[in-house]
Amino acid sequence: MDDDNRDEVEQNRLTADLRAFITDNMTAGEIEALAFDIGIDPNELGGALADELAVSLIHIMTQRSELQLLDTALRDSLPAEYRLAFGDAVRDDTTAGWGDEAP
Repeated sequence: MDDDNRDEVEQNRLTADLRAFITDNMTAGEIEALAFDIGIDPNELGGALADELAVSLIHIMTQRSELQLLDTALRDSLPAEYRLAFGDAVRDDTTAGWGDEAP
């Protein structure tokens, strides 16, 4: 597998994981509020159901190359749920662990 295909596979896995996390933990209204908080007009999102809104939000963030911003917003908004879903796969960049762990 070449580097371009590997990056595409990783990107698809990441977006699938984010979509599952969002739809498992947020209502349609909460997704719209999150979009607003990270600078997206909720009216730009397609759909009305949580799953449709999550797909639209991820698509917009991918097009803008801002998935890291979405990831950070989710981690900050739902820290306990985020930790349960992603565990050690994603760690706080500023420390060796999660922000609420002692160094």
